Amino acid sequence: MSPSNLFAVLSMIVLASLAHAQFLSPLTPLSPPVVQLPKPYSFGYEFGDGLGMNQYRHESADGTGSVKGTYGYLDGIGVFRNVEYTADKDGFRSVIRSNEPGLSNHVAADAPYIVQPPPPAAAVQGLRPIRFVASPVK
Repeated sequence: MSPSNLFAVLSMIVLASLAHAQFLSPLTPLSPPVVQLPKPYSFGYEFGDGLGMNQYRHESADGTGSVKGTYGYLDGIGVFRNVEYTADKDGFRSVIRSNEPGLSNHVAADAPYIVQPPPPAAAVQGLRPIRFVASPVK
């Protein structure tokens, strides 16, 4: 038998024994998977910068996988955004309330926007949406 044929035969024997060996010892995980059941919880925070900007978030879960919460901000001139959300077996849903300049009542990504007029201070300052345009860097 030539050396190249001998090498081919030995290679096939090694590959066949490796293929057979994988079925002899099934893979077992190093540790069992940890499954944690949902637990009720509640948390929240509020903070401000001392200049009129206030932010907050409150969230609670009932232990069945349902989570409800709200978060938002109020700036020094009265512009606000409040997001109320629910996440449960029916998916994630939110309602957005705001008086930010440039917003309109509509539904985006299944989240209704409930818009109020901006505060007078925002109109006086001429606040309006900022349009960003991306362009290649040269």
